[in-house]
Amino acid sequence: MVVAVVLLWAAVVKFRADPRRSALKRLVGADRVTTAFRVVGVLEILLAASLLVTPWPAAVWFVALTGYLVWARKAAPDESCGCLSEKHTPATIRSIARATLLVALTLLASTQVPVLAAEAVAVVLLSPELDGWWLMPLRRLKVRLLHPLAGRGFEVPVASTVQQLHKSQAYRSVYPLLRSDLLDTWDEGEWRILTYSADQDGERATAVFAVPRTRYEPDQVRVALA
Repeated sequence: MVVAVVLLWAAVVKFRADPRRSALKRLVGADRVTTAFRVVGVLEILLAASLLVTPWPAAVWFVALTGYLVWARKAAPDESCGCLSEKHTPATIRSIARATLLVALTLLASTQVPVLAAEAVAVVLLSPELDGWWLMPLRRLKVRLLHPLAGRGFEVPVASTVQQLHKSQAYRSVYPLLRSDLLDTWDEGEWRILTYSADQDGERATAVFAVPRTRYEPDQVRVALA
């Protein structure tokens, strides 16, 4: 049951995520990656259905997926694996461990509730795509409770915000257009606004970034060109 949910979840991602950010394009080429991505999604739906009859096709699939993730981690470490999230999530040791675990879970085929619960927890813990749901909130709670400056006013340095900006996909997407260092910055609630000069279609423009001010979430950074 857990394996079927993972396969269907992965299939949904294949129809929603941007395949051009996936390491798969290194294998099939940029022109064919969208078609390949959708085909993989259909295949994952069929594999989920096949679990009603036999676990072997899904087990073979996860063995192949493990090999793909090992390759992606070495050949395309900055590309997204395109597994369980639309977020930019490169292949990691946790992703590889999850695929290996899914091979075992497919062959185990347990229907006992405690076992299913343990399987689901294990998959979540090994999924970097899901860290924003549980790991980041736990880390923020730990900081609030245990940090020596908890409960005191603290101004996050602009340099720290710039570092977070540089780690974001939003920044990387417009970096070739930027033509200056940081021009101006100000705070608006939970956001810190940073501006840079840019060149858009040969005309001068301003790149305006909104960065989380009091938390580290590079995937939440937003950009607009004006």
